[in-house]
Amino acid sequence: MKEMKRVLTALIAAGYILSAAGCGNNSADKSTNAQSGVEQAVTSADVTQSRDDEDTSDITAGLVYDESDNTWATTDESMQKLVKIMKSECAKSPDIKGTYLLASDNEVLFIGGINCNEKDGSKTDAYTVYEIGSVTKTFTATAVLQLCEQGKISLDDTLSKYFPDYEKGKDINLYQLLHMQSGIQREFFSQEKLMTEGIELFKKYYNDGFTMDELLSELYSYDLEYEPGTQYSYSNVNYVLLALIIEQVSGESYDEYIQKNIFDVCGMEHSSSMKTGDVSVIPDPPPEGLYDFDIYEVFPDGYWSQQRSSRGAGDIHCCAADMLAFDRALIGGKLISEGSHAEMFKIDKNYGCGWTEMPGKNNVFFHDGATAFFKANNMYVNSEKYGNIYLIQLH
Repeated sequence: MKEMKRVLTALIAAGYILSAAGCGNNSADKSTNAQSGVEQAVTSADVTQSRDDEDTSDITAGLVYDESDNTWATTDESMQKLVKIMKSECAKSPDIKGTYLLASDNEVLFIGGINCNEKDGSKTDAYTVYEIGSVTKTFTATAVLQLCEQGKISLDDTLSKYFPDYEKGKDINLYQLLHMQSGIQREFFSQEKLMTEGIELFKKYYNDGFTMDELLSELYSYDLEYEPGTQYSYSNVNYVLLALIIEQVSGESYDEYIQKNIFDVCGMEHSSSMKTGDVSVIPDPPPEGLYDFDIYEVFPDGYWSQQRSSRGAGDIHCCAADMLAFDRALIGGKLISEGSHAEMFKIDKNYGCGWTEMPGKNNVFFHDGATAFFKANNMYVNSEKYGNIYLIQLH
């Protein structure tokens, strides 16, 4: 997250992303209206031409490729100062890694595959597939709001309607799940239990060694941390429960619903839900000291299985090109209505519906995610100068 903040701060400081406009203003005609007189800071001599020996994808069509730093950039002269900022910020530190993408509603401005490679040895690009962790929650919230529009569920529904054996569920509604106000703990097992009952419990939990019925039974045994609706606390369980509700009311598995109603609608051909083996980038080990055991031994595939225990909360794999397609469809009204859009971005006690707002930056909305080996951040800004701007980092 700190890397994304640094890039965003540089863009804001340069006057290229000004976030004083309301997030509800999604006029497409503003998104590429570059103001006249912007200094051209990078000339065509500073970059090499597009690669002729490789098949360029649609998202890089019309962009100029610079082999020296594996970046693609717009040829729009009025945007070259912004391109220079992105190049400078992404090259400043070894902490900047993975795929970076900056775009408006109608134009891709910058793509960078920075300081990491795919498993086949090729350089990362906009189609490199990563685990996106908790950015998954934005997809789950979208699905819930879709079902609300169809009249199949209501945000006022209590959990007891869907989980009759959960006694405490009668006091929790779907609105509180979406906005992280349920009082439910962060995971199905308490952190104390995971840490005190040994590594085998930890491995079994995160490798889907428990059935969902076993996980729900465990959840039912814990008290709520506070009265629902009175506080905010981040909980993965909230969104797993929402995924289970999606399955109940749609009659489809979570991954089937997301595929049909989001991936297919957006043309997200490189994305998956509840799947392993399709991540294409070489993962990094976690920071030293974060785990007191060999993480690669615990997860021999090199990443979490992310199926039952994390569906709806952290199971989706995605690339930057697909994430942009999702963002544009979501903000552009292709996935949910204007009313649902307002609900999604209503920040209540620090959290909306799969989005939160950057402190001190009006109308800079984001969600980040992390798994054992990957980090992700998806950011949406409604700017005065360029309309909707999307800044995505996957690593």
